[in-house]
Amino acid sequence: MTSSEARPRRGRAFLFSRFASVRSGLLFLALALVVTATTEGRAEPVLPAALAGAAECAAGAVAAVVTELYLGRSRGGRRVVSDAAWERFLAREITPRFPDGLTVLDGRGQWRDGAARVVREATKVVVLVTPATGGDRATAGASREARVAAIVDAYKRRFDQRSVLVLTRMACAQF
Repeated sequence: MTSSEARPRRGRAFLFSRFASVRSGLLFLALALVVTATTEGRAEPVLPAALAGAAECAAGAVAAVVTELYLGRSRGGRRVVSDAAWERFLAREITPRFPDGLTVLDGRGQWRDGAARVVREATKVVVLVTPATGGDRATAGASREARVAAIVDAYKRRFDQRSVLVLTRMACAQF
Protein backbone atom coordinates (compact mmCIF):
# COMPACT_ATOMS: atom_id res chain seq x y z
CA MET A 1 0.00 0.00 0.00
CA THR A 2 1.39 3.38 -0.95
CA SER A 3 1.42 6.32 1.42
CA SER A 4 -1.25 8.13 -0.63
CA GLU A 5 -3.65 5.15 -0.25
CA ALA A 6 -3.24 5.11 3.55
CA ARG A 7 -4.07 8.78 4.02
CA PRO A 8 -7.71 9.83 4.28
CA ARG A 9 -8.95 12.17 1.55
CA ARG A 10 -8.90 15.84 2.50
CA GLY A 11 -9.56 19.15 0.83
CA ARG A 12 -12.42 20.60 -1.18
CA ALA A 13 -13.15 17.46 -3.19
CA PHE A 14 -13.53 15.41 0.01
CA LEU A 15 -15.77 18.01 1.66
CA PHE A 16 -17.90 18.32 -1.47
CA SER A 17 -18.37 14.55 -1.69
CA ARG A 18 -19.40 14.41 2.01
CA PHE A 19 -21.79 17.37 1.53
CA ALA A 20 -23.28 15.78 -1.61
CA SER A 21 -23.79 12.50 0.24
CA VAL A 22 -25.59 14.20 3.15
CA ARG A 23 -27.59 16.38 0.75
CA SER A 24 -28.64 13.32 -1.27
CA GLY A 25 -29.77 11.60 1.91
CA LEU A 26 -31.83 14.60 2.98
CA LEU A 27 -33.34 14.91 -0.49
CA PHE A 28 -34.30 11.22 -0.44
CA LEU A 29 -35.88 11.66 3.00
CA ALA A 30 -37.80 14.71 1.82
CA LEU A 31 -39.08 12.88 -1.26
CA ALA A 32 -40.07 9.91 0.87
CA LEU A 33 -42.20 12.24 2.98
CA VAL A 34 -43.83 13.67 -0.12
CA VAL A 35 -45.00 10.37 -1.61
CA THR A 36 -48.62 9.64 -0.86
CA ALA A 37 -49.79 6.22 -1.96
CA THR A 38 -53.49 5.88 -1.45
CA THR A 39 -54.87 2.50 -0.53
CA GLU A 40 -58.33 1.44 0.46
CA GLY A 41 -59.44 4.82 1.89
CA ARG A 42 -59.73 8.40 0.71
CA ALA A 43 -56.63 10.08 -0.67
CA GLU A 44 -55.25 13.03 1.28
CA PRO A 45 -52.20 14.12 -0.75
CA VAL A 46 -50.40 16.97 0.94
CA LEU A 47 -47.14 18.82 0.61
CA PRO A 48 -45.19 18.49 3.87
CA ALA A 49 -44.62 21.78 5.65
CA ALA A 50 -40.87 21.04 5.56
CA LEU A 51 -40.92 21.54 1.79
CA ALA A 52 -43.35 24.44 1.61
CA GLY A 53 -41.48 27.42 0.22
CA ALA A 54 -38.34 25.30 -0.24
CA ALA A 55 -37.99 26.15 -3.91
CA GLU A 56 -35.72 29.13 -4.48
CA CYS A 57 -36.08 29.78 -8.18
CA ALA A 58 -33.82 31.53 -10.65
CA ALA A 59 -34.89 34.79 -12.25
CA GLY A 60 -37.89 34.28 -14.51
CA ALA A 61 -39.00 31.08 -12.80
CA VAL A 62 -41.68 30.68 -10.16
CA ALA A 63 -42.09 28.21 -7.31
CA ALA A 64 -44.58 25.51 -8.29
CA VAL A 65 -46.07 22.32 -6.92
CA VAL A 66 -45.81 19.31 -9.22
CA THR A 67 -48.35 16.56 -8.59
CA GLU A 68 -48.21 13.27 -10.47
CA LEU A 69 -51.05 10.75 -10.44
CA TYR A 70 -50.30 7.17 -11.51
CA LEU A 71 -53.58 5.65 -12.66
CA GLY A 72 -53.51 1.93 -13.42
CA ARG A 73 -55.65 0.67 -16.27
CA SER A 74 -56.05 -3.02 -15.31
CA ARG A 75 -57.69 -5.11 -12.67
CA GLY A 76 -57.06 -8.83 -12.24
CA GLY A 77 -54.71 -8.99 -15.22
CA ARG A 78 -57.18 -7.63 -17.75
CA ARG A 79 -57.60 -4.10 -19.09
CA VAL A 80 -60.62 -2.44 -17.54
CA VAL A 81 -60.05 1.16 -18.61
CA SER A 82 -60.46 1.48 -22.37
CA ASP A 83 -59.10 4.43 -24.30
CA ALA A 84 -62.63 5.82 -24.69
CA ALA A 85 -63.37 5.42 -20.96
CA TRP A 86 -60.07 7.15 -20.12
CA GLU A 87 -60.85 10.09 -22.43
CA ARG A 88 -64.30 10.48 -20.82
CA PHE A 89 -62.75 10.41 -17.33
CA LEU A 90 -60.12 12.97 -18.34
CA ALA A 91 -62.79 15.28 -19.81
CA ARG A 92 -65.29 14.94 -16.94
CA GLU A 93 -63.14 14.59 -13.82
CA ILE A 94 -59.61 15.91 -14.37
CA THR A 95 -59.81 18.77 -16.88
CA PRO A 96 -62.61 20.65 -15.05
CA ARG A 97 -60.57 20.50 -11.83
CA PHE A 98 -57.35 21.68 -13.50
CA PRO A 99 -58.49 23.83 -16.44
CA ASP A 100 -55.17 25.72 -16.71
CA GLY A 101 -53.47 22.66 -18.16
CA LEU A 102 -51.95 19.27 -17.49
CA THR A 103 -49.92 16.57 -19.18
CA VAL A 104 -50.93 12.94 -19.68
CA LEU A 105 -48.27 10.30 -20.30
CA ASP A 106 -48.60 6.60 -21.09
CA GLY A 107 -46.62 4.36 -18.79
CA ARG A 108 -46.07 0.75 -17.82
CA GLY A 109 -46.13 -0.04 -14.12
CA GLN A 110 -45.24 -3.10 -12.11
CA TRP A 111 -45.21 -4.26 -8.48
CA ARG A 112 -45.21 -7.44 -6.42
CA ASP A 113 -48.56 -8.69 -5.23
CA GLY A 114 -49.25 -10.54 -1.96
CA ALA A 115 -48.09 -13.83 -3.52
CA ALA A 116 -44.75 -12.25 -4.59
CA ARG A 117 -45.75 -12.35 -8.28
CA VAL A 118 -44.76 -9.40 -10.47
CA VAL A 119 -47.91 -7.71 -11.74
CA ARG A 120 -47.62 -5.42 -14.77
CA GLU A 121 -50.16 -3.01 -16.19
CA ALA A 122 -50.62 -0.09 -18.51
CA THR A 123 -50.73 3.21 -16.61
CA LYS A 124 -51.74 6.78 -17.28
CA VAL A 125 -49.54 9.38 -15.59
CA VAL A 126 -51.16 12.79 -15.11
CA VAL A 127 -48.74 15.64 -14.36
CA LEU A 128 -50.18 18.78 -12.78
CA VAL A 129 -48.05 21.91 -12.27
CA THR A 130 -49.69 24.56 -10.11
CA PRO A 131 -48.37 27.75 -8.49
CA ALA A 132 -46.92 27.19 -5.03
CA THR A 133 -48.61 30.36 -3.77
CA GLY A 134 -51.58 32.39 -4.86
CA GLY A 135 -53.43 29.44 -6.37
CA ASP A 136 -54.47 28.78 -9.91
CA ARG A 137 -57.75 29.49 -11.66
CA ALA A 138 -59.43 26.36 -10.33
CA THR A 139 -63.16 26.05 -10.12
CA ALA A 140 -64.96 26.88 -6.87
CA GLY A 141 -61.74 27.82 -5.08
CA ALA A 142 -61.10 24.23 -3.94
CA SER A 143 -57.56 23.54 -2.79
CA ARG A 144 -55.18 21.59 -5.00
CA GLU A 145 -55.18 18.79 -2.45
CA ALA A 146 -58.97 18.55 -2.40
CA ARG A 147 -59.17 18.52 -6.20
CA VAL A 148 -56.52 15.78 -6.44
CA ALA A 149 -58.29 13.75 -3.75
CA ALA A 150 -61.59 14.06 -5.65
CA ILE A 151 -59.92 12.78 -8.85
CA VAL A 152 -58.35 9.84 -7.00
CA ASP A 153 -61.65 8.92 -5.32
CA ALA A 154 -63.58 9.14 -8.60
CA TYR A 155 -61.01 6.99 -10.44
CA LYS A 156 -60.96 4.31 -7.77
CA ARG A 157 -64.77 4.16 -7.67
CA ARG A 158 -65.36 4.27 -11.41
CA PHE A 159 -62.71 1.72 -12.40
CA ASP A 160 -62.68 -0.49 -9.28
CA GLN A 161 -59.07 0.35 -8.39
CA ARG A 162 -57.61 -0.34 -4.95
CA SER A 163 -55.04 2.44 -5.10
CA VAL A 164 -53.64 5.38 -7.02
CA LEU A 165 -50.09 6.61 -6.47
CA VAL A 166 -49.81 10.37 -5.91
CA LEU A 167 -46.42 12.11 -5.84
CA THR A 168 -46.13 15.75 -4.84
CA ARG A 169 -42.99 17.89 -4.87
CA MET A 170 -41.78 21.47 -5.16
CA ALA A 171 -40.18 22.68 -8.38
CA CYS A 172 -39.29 25.83 -10.28
CA ALA A 173 -41.37 26.44 -13.41
CA GLN A 174 -40.60 28.76 -16.27
CA PHE A 175 -42.87 29.12 -19.29
